[in-house]
Amino acid sequence: TRRLCLPLALALLIPPGARAIDDLGLRVPPGFRVTRYADQDLANDIYAMTLDADGNVVATSQGWVKRLLDTKGSGKADKAEVIALTATGGMGMCFDGGDLYFCGDGWFSCYRAGKEKGTLQPKPERFIPLAFAEHGGHAMRKGPDGWWYVIGGNDSGIDQRHVTRPGSPVKKPQAGAILRLPPDCKSCEVIAHGFRNPYDFDFNADGEIITYDSDVEADYFLPWYSPTRLYHVAYGGHHGWRLNGYLRSWARPDYYLDTVDILYPIGRGSPTGVVCYRHDQFPEHYRGGVFACDWTFGKVYFCPLEPKGATYTTKPEVFLEAVGANGFDPTDIVVAPDGSLFISMGGRKTRGSVFRVEYMGTDREPVKRGTTPRTDLDRVLWAPQPLDAWSRARWEPLARRLGAKPFLDVVLDAGRDEADRVRAVEVLTELFDGLPAGTAEKAAQCLSPLVRARVAWSLGRKFRRGDEPALADLAADEAPAVRVNALDALADHIG
Repeated sequence: TRRLCLPLALALLIPPGARAIDDLGLRVPPGFRVTRYADQDLANDIYAMTLDADGNVVATSQGWVKRLLDTKGSGKADKAEVIALTATGGMGMCFDGGDLYFCGDGWFSCYRAGKEKGTLQPKPERFIPLAFAEHGGHAMRKGPDGWWYVIGGNDSGIDQRHVTRPGSPVKKPQAGAILRLPPDCKSCEVIAHGFRNPYDFDFNADGEIITYDSDVEADYFLPWYSPTRLYHVAYGGHHGWRLNGYLRSWARPDYYLDTVDILYPIGRGSPTGVVCYRHDQFPEHYRGGVFACDWTFGKVYFCPLEPKGATYTTKPEVFLEAVGANGFDPTDIVVAPDGSLFISMGGRKTRGSVFRVEYMGTDREPVKRGTTPRTDLDRVLWAPQPLDAWSRARWEPLARRLGAKPFLDVVLDAGRDEADRVRAVEVLTELFDGLPAGTAEKAAQCLSPLVRARVAWSLGRKFRRGDEPALADLAADEAPAVRVNALDALADHIG
C-alpha cells in the first residue's frame, strides 16, 4: 500500500500541465522553455545578478564581479569578463549607465565607469556603511523619481546614523529597512522598517514597492512563527520585525494597528530575488505581476496583483521549481530586453548557473494599449522595464530630447491610456522637476484614480510651497490609494 500511495501523492503535488525539463531538473508551466545560459565554469556560486546598460548579464560572488557574454550568438554565454574585484562579493547590484552600484565589502558604494566603454574604476566610491552578512545590505534600485532605494536585513546595521535627511519618514529604524538616497547619494532617509531579511524588492507600474521577507525556520510549529511573507511596502510603516540577529524572533502580528498588513503569508522558505514583470513577451496573465524566488525549496513564485482599496490581493502560484536530485537554489531574477527571465543560482558555496526562461507559445496576447510604438513619445511611455539600466539607456535620451511639454500634454489628455498618463507623471518627476502648478491642479481633478494617486506622489517628491491646497483636496479623495499618497506627502512636508 505504501508503494502505491507515494506515486499518487507525488502526482497530486504536480501542477496540471506543468512540464519538467529533465536535463535541468526544473519544471515550468506549459508553453515555457528553460535553457542554461551560463554554467558554473563561467560563474560559480552566484550571490546576485543584474543587467548592464547593454542588457548583458553581470553576476557576483566572493572575489569578483563578472560580465557574462554570448559572443557567438548561440543563446548561451561563452565568455566571462571580470570587471571588478571585491573581497566579499555583492548581495545587490544595479547599473546606471556605465556606473555599477553595489552592496558588498561593508558598504553601499559605486564602481564608476572607466575610460573605456564597459570598464569600471578599480576602487568604488563609498556612500553609507551596510554590513556584509546574510542579513546585511542587499538589493538597490533607481526608483521612478530618480532616487536610489536600498534594502537591508536586520543585521545590516541600519540605525539613526542612516537618518541624515530632516524629512525622513522613519526617525528611529528598527530591524531591516529600506533606505532612500538622492541621485548624488550624499544623504539618506529611511522610508520603511520592521523587516527581518528581505533580499530584494521592485516597483510595480503603480510605483508601489513589493518585497518578500524571511522567517525564522527554527520557530516552525511554534505559536509565534512568522512565515515568509510578501509585503506591499508602506511608506514610513513598520512591518512587524523588532530584533536584530538571525536566531532571534520577535515580530508584531499584522493585526496590530501600527503594523503593516502582510500581503500574503507564503510559509517556509528563504526569500531571494524579486522582480515585477513589466514586459510583454510572457502572456497577459504575467504582465504586471511579481516573480519571487525561494532559495531553500528551489522555487520561483508568481504573484499576480489585483488592486483592492489602497493595496492589492494576491495568491502566489509556483512558476518554476526543482524536480529530481539536480538541485536548484535561485538567488536573483531579472527581466531581459527581449522579455525573457534570467535566474541565477548559488549561495553558500553551491554550484552556480544562470538560466533563461522564455515563452514559446503562439497564443501571446497583444499589449492592450496598442501596437508597436510609432513615435518617440510612445517609445518613452511604453518602454518595458523602465527602471532597468538597459531600458533607461533607450528611453532617457529620447525623453530629454522631447522636453517636458509632450509629457505635460499626456498627463492632461483624458483620451490617453491611464498607464501612459501615470508614466508621464513619473518621467516629469524624475527628469523635469515635477508638475508645474497649473498642470498639477488640473491633473488632480482627472477621472482616473491611478493618475490622481501618482500626481499626489509627484507633489510629495517635488514639493513646493503652494502645493498644500491641492494635496489637501487629494487627501480627502474618495479613492484610498489617492488619499494614502497625499497624506504621505503632507506628513513629509507639513506634518
